[in-house]
Amino acid sequence: MQIKKKYFKKDILILGFGKTGKSIARFLKNQKANIFIYDDNLDVTKNKIKIKNFYDPQQKKISDFFIIFVSPGISKNHYLVRKANKKKIPISSDIELFWENKIVSSNYSSNILGITGTNGKSTIALMISNVLKTKPLGNFGNVILDYIDKKNKNFVIELSSFQLDYINDFKPNISIISNINNDHLNYHKKFLNYFNAKINISKNQEKEDFLIVNYDDENIKKFFSKKNNIKAKIIKISNKKSLTRGIYYKENKIYDNYFTNKNYILKENSFLNLRHNQLNYTLAFSALLALDLKPNKIIKGLDKFQGLPHRLEFLGKIKKIGFYNDSKATNLAATCSAISSFKKVILIVGGFDKGESFKELNKFSNIIIEAYLVGENAGKIRKYIDRKLTNKVCENLKDALEQSYKKSLSSGKYYPILFSPASASFDSYKNFEQRGNYFRKLFHNIRKKVA
Repeated sequence: MQIKKKYFKKDILILGFGKTGKSIARFLKNQKANIFIYDDNLDVTKNKIKIKNFYDPQQKKISDFFIIFVSPGISKNHYLVRKANKKKIPISSDIELFWENKIVSSNYSSNILGITGTNGKSTIALMISNVLKTKPLGNFGNVILDYIDKKNKNFVIELSSFQLDYINDFKPNISIISNINNDHLNYHKKFLNYFNAKINISKNQEKEDFLIVNYDDENIKKFFSKKNNIKAKIIKISNKKSLTRGIYYKENKIYDNYFTNKNYILKENSFLNLRHNQLNYTLAFSALLALDLKPNKIIKGLDKFQGLPHRLEFLGKIKKIGFYNDSKATNLAATCSAISSFKKVILIVGGFDKGESFKELNKFSNIIIEAYLVGENAGKIRKYIDRKLTNKVCENLKDALEQSYKKSLSSGKYYPILFSPASASFDSYKNFEQRGNYFRKLFHNIRKKVA
């Protein structure tokens, strides 16, 4: 059935009216669907929505809807989702709408690369996109339905656990899972729910498809060492150990023991000095190999990549002290990964609490010289690390950075300073970008003072 015929004059509800919800509304408007909108936080007047389009559960039954489209972040426990499930009303997403449109269009022959993981997915998506000369879509920020009519040969889609939670038929030709660690437990409630959402990326893949997984991640290794009904060809990736049937990074070389059975020397640069970037590079390299690109062409393209802002971003040096902005580290796993890239470091950590334990920081007592704690969960972090790590609770980020700088300078060792919050930003900032930009501003202020 053609998309236009399927939704023509049908009553459709969109749950959540942010960036994604609006893109679904634009798409379905062209299909002449009867669109209704519901958002718990929506100001109808401010958003200039006609009252008749705003769904009132008291005025219209949920069973009247042909289908419901859910925006990322709307929980399966939302009362309208539960009601819809009870009445057996189909629930879908923009990702599914994209897939549905693709399989009935001339774009069906194009490749879909899906990237997920707790950390690193945006970096990997952009690395691949840069080589393929396309834009990363989905969770990266470019809403997928706005690119549905583009005659792309390759669609690179970053997928969050929220988006994957609602996967029905969507199928990437190539899937990447970078890592799976505790995150978004305030939404998923249990780690197993979060893990299963991530694994959903592979559930519709067939034997001709590729599934690229980080085999250094214990959660992933444990799952994929068993059959688990995975049909896709699994490519194991590592930057810690050699793989006889996989692809791994070691001492500035990539060893491909899956496609070409050759190794490739890489150019040394600041991006590859960091351990997690070595892994990101290897994952991106492997996906591009799976697309049948020539290794030398892949390396030439990837060598131009210098990293994304706020992801262990090197800001520069002041009096021999290096400053690193890792504001994107909104969970403990990301911060632990960042710390692992240093021999010794002064850490600034803390922010909006997401319900995580911070015990794992104690494992880095041989690396962390001192921890400066900020944000609403500073006291909580201190309870976890007080006996193992020297630490100070600071008034704010400015205070923490100034104290960190003095500590590094007075030690005479010029220890690098790492801002990696292991927490969300919502206690003081709109998002991690605003927080990272503020940290960058503080760095520049110190540099001006000592210039």
